Amino acid sequence: MKLPNGYGSITKLSGNRRKPWMVRVMSKEKYDEETGDFVQKRIILGYYPTKKAALSALAEYNDNPFSPEEANITFSEIYEKYQKTKAYQTLGNSTLTSRKTAYKYCEPLYDVKIRDLNKDMLERVLDSIDLGSSSKKNVLIVMRIVIDYAYDHNLITKKCTDGISIQYSDPVIDRIPFSESEINKLWSMADNWDVKVLLILLYSGMRVNELLKNNQENVNLEERWIYVPGELAKNKESVRYVPIHDKTYDLVKWFVDNSKKHDNEKLMLNPSGTVITYNNFLARNLARINKVMEHPHKCHDARHTFASRGTAAGIPELYMQRIMEHTPKSILYNTYTHITMPELLDWINRIP
Repeated sequence: MKLPNGYGSITKLSGNRRKPWMVRVMSKEKYDEETGDFVQKRIILGYYPTKKAALSALAEYNDNPFSPEEANITFSEIYEKYQKTKAYQTLGNSTLTSRKTAYKYCEPLYDVKIRDLNKDMLERVLDSIDLGSSSKKNVLIVMRIVIDYAYDHNLITKKCTDGISIQYSDPVIDRIPFSESEINKLWSMADNWDVKVLLILLYSGMRVNELLKNNQENVNLEERWIYVPGELAKNKESVRYVPIHDKTYDLVKWFVDNSKKHDNEKLMLNPSGTVITYNNFLARNLARINKVMEHPHKCHDARHTFASRGTAAGIPELYMQRIMEHTPKSILYNTYTHITMPELLDWINRIP
């Protein structure tokens, strides 16, 4: 039977082919600036092993029309479109880093056509990742972003991410708090600028990049706080004023004075005026410091240490949450309770 006009066409290609049945459809009309006319092009929708499969694909296309130019769009091409959206551009630094890392684990899917993608493929990728549940959830988020785009643009009729869940697992990386003897060792080495960085983290509970990437203007020595702006915060709840512990006041002042000396807007500079970056600090400085520690530590261990020592010092959970910015679950505490900086300073200075 002849197909209706504008429905598309099916052609059997010559030769011994695995998928000899070619389906073509017409693109949407586009204005050609050179000719001044609206033009259409024949676009290949796909190749199929049987005529029945080709007819089925053509019928599915006509039931749920999509841009035929995107018929063969791949996983990576859709993600590139997502990277150009406003939603992606407004992601916080921490979320952006997590999203980039998660996307790398999707490499086996990069060149797969979105219409060929299925649930088994996604689950195989997730199963192959030797990381904790939190990291796997980030990868699943990336997969859902791509699949949702395809579904919203009628490229697929079913979301193959539906029904996929990540079972909770204990974190792969163990966090080892600094011991009291290690902290004493650090104070004996406090003349070194890299040790100063670590001590500020230990007595503030800040995430490492909230400190390293901060600007000098976000420090108020008179009122004794460091402001964490939105572009550095993990999420909008993490925007906060962190009280400066009396013990680390001189250390923070050293970095402020050093920044002014080198006329740099960044807060964390080494004595030669070079901005301290996370990768260099981790590879060189923390590695050197770890040689005299009882255990090899990660930067995030300092945040765990702060939480442990603050709790041991009797700081109420609400105040710890405000300093470290973990949003209280209670609407009473989260919305109606107001805490002043003098109160936070009083509590944080109870950490010995």
